[in-house]
Amino acid sequence: MKTPRISWLLAICIPLFFFSACTKKSTTPATLKVGLVTGIGNLTDKGFNQLAYEGLLTAAMSIPMEIEAKESSSAEAITQNIAYFKAKGVDVIITLGYDAAQSTLDAATANPSIKFILLDYNFASLPANMTCGIYQVDEASFPCGFLAAYWAGVKKPDNPAVGYVAGPDIPTIRQFTTSFTAGVAYYNSKYGKNATVSGAFATSFIDTIQGGRIADSLISKGAEVIFACAGKTGNGALYKTRDAGKAGIGVDTDQHETIPQVGSSLITSCMKHLDESIISEMTAISQGKFHGGQTTTSNLLNNGVDLAPYHEFDTLLPDSIKQAVITIKQGIISGAIKTGWQ
Repeated sequence: MKTPRISWLLAICIPLFFFSACTKKSTTPATLKVGLVTGIGNLTDKGFNQLAYEGLLTAAMSIPMEIEAKESSSAEAITQNIAYFKAKGVDVIITLGYDAAQSTLDAATANPSIKFILLDYNFASLPANMTCGIYQVDEASFPCGFLAAYWAGVKKPDNPAVGYVAGPDIPTIRQFTTSFTAGVAYYNSKYGKNATVSGAFATSFIDTIQGGRIADSLISKGAEVIFACAGKTGNGALYKTRDAGKAGIGVDTDQHETIPQVGSSLITSCMKHLDESIISEMTAISQGKFHGGQTTTSNLLNNGVDLAPYHEFDTLLPDSIKQAVITIKQGIISGAIKTGWQ
């Protein structure tokens, strides 16, 4: 498992790494200076930002690097943090997500000597000093919808219902919700069931109280499973789901590991491996193979997205449903099954 490394990397390796980086500075001329700008939120969000930082820390174990991360409380802060690293003269700036997209492109265009890595968004045309990484997360959220519909039917056969607590209404969030809903419809069609879906978009990625409130509203309307794709806002929804005795589905990383307090209520998590993307690109840079001007794609086929293990639900899900999920994934990879996203 990769995700359990997060806690000890953050707690132990950060101070050790910065100490070693300082001592190596005078003896390692090839040391890369790398700045990570978080998406809106902090490095301990139990998901998107934390996973990216874990990837950078892991890369630093084998590649000579001096690293620094700046947390972003708003889109304006993202722009300021990019400017901060530009002023420091770093070699590489890593940014994350929709809110960082335009600022990253503008900075890359204006600063051709700096390499820029933007994950979870892309542009049709990129400058030679910028690369993007996108995630076909719909390929993982579709089978999550299938699983949610099945579990809702187990808990409430006469009126099965599921819900989603989503982040702000942007394309990368709709990619989750659209395909999750399509997965529920696929379950209904395959088994002749009538599971319903309801959900809401939050106004922020960092409002756990709002996440809990939305989840509570969905549960009061009958939802037996909550899919939380909203950063820390979604974490609040997962806590509320656990407290209500319902089931949840996490996002970005295996949240059974990153939020063990809600692990017993999680069926699975819809993962996108930002950590692996960063490790791969930093390795490429260190070898002189930077993917400038290109966009890389992570999907089920190359294990860039996937479902987390079922953990406590492993013995609760019948083999027929587990096999159905495997078959669905194979169908998505082959193109025989469409996720509902472009």
